[in-house]
Amino acid sequence: MDPKEFYKILRKYRLGEASQEEIDFLDAYYNLFEVEENVLDGMQDKAKSQLKDAIKAGLSEQIAAEELKSSSKVIWMKKWLIAASVLLFTGVASYLFFKQSGSIETGNPKVKLAKVEIKPGGNKAVLTLADGSSIILNDKEDGLITQDAGAEIVKTKDGQIVYHTKQANQSAAINMISTPRGGQYQLTLADGTQVWLNASSSIKFPTVFTGAERKVEITGEAYFEVAKNIHKPFKVVSAHQVIEVLGTHFNINTYDDESADKTTLLEGSVRVHKLNMQGKEENISAVLKPGQQAVLANNAKSFKVSAADEEAAIAWKNGYFKFNRDNIQTIMRQVSRWYNVDVEYRGKISEDLFVGKINRSENVTEVLRILELSKINTTIKGNKIIITN
Repeated sequence: MDPKEFYKILRKYRLGEASQEEIDFLDAYYNLFEVEENVLDGMQDKAKSQLKDAIKAGLSEQIAAEELKSSSKVIWMKKWLIAASVLLFTGVASYLFFKQSGSIETGNPKVKLAKVEIKPGGNKAVLTLADGSSIILNDKEDGLITQDAGAEIVKTKDGQIVYHTKQANQSAAINMISTPRGGQYQLTLADGTQVWLNASSSIKFPTVFTGAERKVEITGEAYFEVAKNIHKPFKVVSAHQVIEVLGTHFNINTYDDESADKTTLLEGSVRVHKLNMQGKEENISAVLKPGQQAVLANNAKSFKVSAADEEAAIAWKNGYFKFNRDNIQTIMRQVSRWYNVDVEYRGKISEDLFVGKINRSENVTEVLRILELSKINTTIKGNKIIITN
C-alpha cells in the first residue's frame, strides 16, 4: 500500500464511507504506533508524528472505547493483533490482521485455500539407541520406555523424555533424538539439562556425562536450559560452531537452509567458537551477555553480536510464530518445517517485510492469511503451498 492509498482510506473513514475491513486496518495501524513503534523506523520523526496524529484524530472515539475495556496496551488486542510491513520509506506497505484465535476476516477472492486443512505439527520424534535401533516416541505410552548403557529412559505424562542414571560410574552410550518436519520434542538429559527441539532437528548426547565436559551435537534448532556444573562445561556442537557454557538459557538456530547460524542468550554467559570446514575450532569466538545474539553468516569470517529479540528467538518454544521484519521466504521456511509442507514460488517474490505473531496450534490456512492483505496469492495443492505475487 502506498501513502496515497493509505490517506484515501483515512479520508473515507472521516466521511463515514470506509468498509469494516478499512476501519479495522486503521484501528490496527494506530495501535501499531503504541505497540511496535520500532516497526516504523523508516519514517522521519515528523512524518511519523503527523501520521499518528491523523489516525488518532479519525479514531479517537473508537480508541477511547477500547481503552475503557483494557488498562494495558499489549500486542494481543481485544479484537486484533496488528502487523505491518516496515517498508514505509519505500512506499510499499503490507498490513496483517489476526483475531485472537489467529484467523482473519477478508473478502479477498484471489486466495485459494484448501478445503481440507493442513494441521500444525505436534510432539513427534524418534529415539535412536546406541545399537542403532529406533523407537517412535509419539507412539509410546507414559512410563519406562527402555534402558541403554544402564540409563533408564522414561516418558513423562507431559510427553517429554527424561534420562535417569541408574548406576554410578557407568560407561556412556550415544543416543539421538530427531524430529521430523511437523514435529517437536522436549527431553531432560542425565545431568538435568532441559532441551527443546524444534521441527526438523536432532540432538546426539551420551546417556550419562563422563569425563571433564558435557558435550552434545545438534542440527536444526534447539533451546537449552543447562544444569549448572562449574566442574563440567557444557558444549553444544553444530556444523559451524561450538557453544561453551557452565549453566545458562540459550537458543541456537542452525538450519542448513538459513543464511546464518544464530545463538541467542537469555540467561548466564556463553562463548561461541567458529568451526572450520573440517570441524576444528578456529581462533574466532564471541562472548555473549544476556539479551545478545551472535550471528554467524554463511562464509563469514567472524560473529556479529547485537541486541536480540528474545521473544522472537524462542517464540517457537513457547508455542507461536513471531515475525519481526521478516520476509516471505523466512516466514515460509518456518511454515514448511512446522506444517510439513513444500513451498513453491511463482513470479516475482514479494519484497515486503512482516511483523506479527500467531499461535502455532492454528491450521496452516490461518498462518497463510498473513499474506492476503498484501495481495499475495496463496494456493494449496496437496502438500504444497504455491505463492504467487
